[in-house]
Amino acid sequence: MAINATVRTAGRSADPRIRPEVLREFRKHSGSVLAGVFAGAAFDQVALVPVAAAVDRTGRFAANFADRGVRSGASAMIALWGDSDDRRAESDWLKLRHRDVRGTGSGQFEDVEYSALNPGMWKWIAVSGIFVVLNTFTYCTGTEMRPEEEDAAYLMLREAFADLELPSAASKLPADLAEARDYYDTMATGELAANPFLVQKFAGLTRLPLPTLGLPPVARRALNPVWLVVRPAVGHVIQVCSSKAMHPAVQELTGFELTPRHDQEFAVYVRLLQWAWRNLPDRLLLQPLAYNRFQYEKMVRTLRGFGLDSFAVPADRP
Repeated sequence: MAINATVRTAGRSADPRIRPEVLREFRKHSGSVLAGVFAGAAFDQVALVPVAAAVDRTGRFAANFADRGVRSGASAMIALWGDSDDRRAESDWLKLRHRDVRGTGSGQFEDVEYSALNPGMWKWIAVSGIFVVLNTFTYCTGTEMRPEEEDAAYLMLREAFADLELPSAASKLPADLAEARDYYDTMATGELAANPFLVQKFAGLTRLPLPTLGLPPVARRALNPVWLVVRPAVGHVIQVCSSKAMHPAVQELTGFELTPRHDQEFAVYVRLLQWAWRNLPDRLLLQPLAYNRFQYEKMVRTLRGFGLDSFAVPADRP
């Protein structure tokens, strides 16, 4: 798996400014369920108007907003934690299926043409996903990365998502973190725009439905009454955390106004996240595929510990 190779390479770096334990922690963060409270940070994708037009036209948000998040999260987990064959197969499947996502928007986007495989749109969505992971690491873990470690963490994610690149040079992911930040800043200040779809859907986080995917009908019926009571608070937490993790220029486009009270709230949320990071067992902290991968790697290290240092004839053997 490429992401594993990247981590091992970073661990052997001669650069003393790169701490292998920090990159291992970052890799674990990429599979953590705690990042879910920052899910709204990915709404920067629909700040690009053709993306908003495509998502609106396909009705993915309208059918069940939460289901779309489940599908996106599942695909991201395969990209980050699947083996090389599964990552490649998932990328090929996504590209094939997105060929159908093209046309002209409706309603408020009736004059907007879109194509999911437009290199500019495709690249923007991939870079958005990378920055959600990068920008939430310290909030979730309490660990501050050095600049060199941030560079290495970006390259780790870039390699994991490499199979998603289209043949076009315009879709290639930025070569390093500095280039990625320049690209994101350029998009945020020059290409993205406020649109009613973005504002409505970000506000709608407080009315998030239970997903139909992964929940048996019986469990869904049992949980729904409780969910209707708690979802305004859950959605508010996601709005606050996501807004704090966003690029300031993008956050302004969401229509969600941050206040000093939200700063105080966020400080509490961060303390809770970092407590969970330090104290929850991996089985609860990690997505199932990430947990499975860590368990596999742990078993491999254990089995390799039984190996000989050399198969040569021992020096003390006559």
